[in-house]
Amino acid sequence: MNLKSFFCLTLVLSGGLIRCSSAPSGALDKSSEGKLFSNKQAVWLKSDEQSWPWQLVYASTEDTWNENNLFITVHRRGEVYTAAIYLKTGDNYKLLKRLTTEGLSCFLKPKLIWIAPKGESREQHREQLIQITELFYGTGCQKDEHVFTTSSKGGHDLKLDEVEFVSASETFRKNLAKGEGVWKGVNSVLNDDKLIFDFCIWKDGDANCCPTAGEVVGTYKLERKTDGGLRISMDSFKRKPVDSANYYFKEFY
Repeated sequence: MNLKSFFCLTLVLSGGLIRCSSAPSGALDKSSEGKLFSNKQAVWLKSDEQSWPWQLVYASTEDTWNENNLFITVHRRGEVYTAAIYLKTGDNYKLLKRLTTEGLSCFLKPKLIWIAPKGESREQHREQLIQITELFYGTGCQKDEHVFTTSSKGGHDLKLDEVEFVSASETFRKNLAKGEGVWKGVNSVLNDDKLIFDFCIWKDGDANCCPTAGEVVGTYKLERKTDGGLRISMDSFKRKPVDSANYYFKEFY
């Protein structure tokens, strides 16, 4: 299943192009979760300052397990970003989730995957996951991962649930020697066939740009909790010498 997405300022709707500018009100307030909005309202977020409108950065659609459609948007206004997950309901869109930054971070392009929890059949138990990565300005790669699943929990109606995400760096900390630290974030890549990560380790006295203590690469696992929810946590790892050139590439590109 291919994610259909496109970048910046234009979106094809109802056979025409809609540009991002201040227009009909949108679902900016988190308290609007669960309410219905028109297509235009989802794309054109109302700004409290007409001269400073929200701009559409990403928009994507994806089918769900019950043959419905998700609509995911990311808007920005200056340094503030807001992301939304909608479910198409008739001619309208039901807001399932709203995330908004505080001007210290941005949202990267959302990603959708299908993967089965560890130990479960891929053919029968695949889960649809939505990954929205929040990158903090000025940190290189300090990130928070917001992961959701379109789960029914045994019912017939789609329900958006948050997936517990345990960062690999948090799990790995018990393996750090004295004077070592994970100064920056983790690159977490979620794909249909595997969940992988990498991060670097610094020694006291290292320059911020140049970790010397090593690099950790590995895999996450998706597992089903006793309450039926989902958790992503570190499954395996390998520590190796840091590749300075590769680190520079991953951090800045």
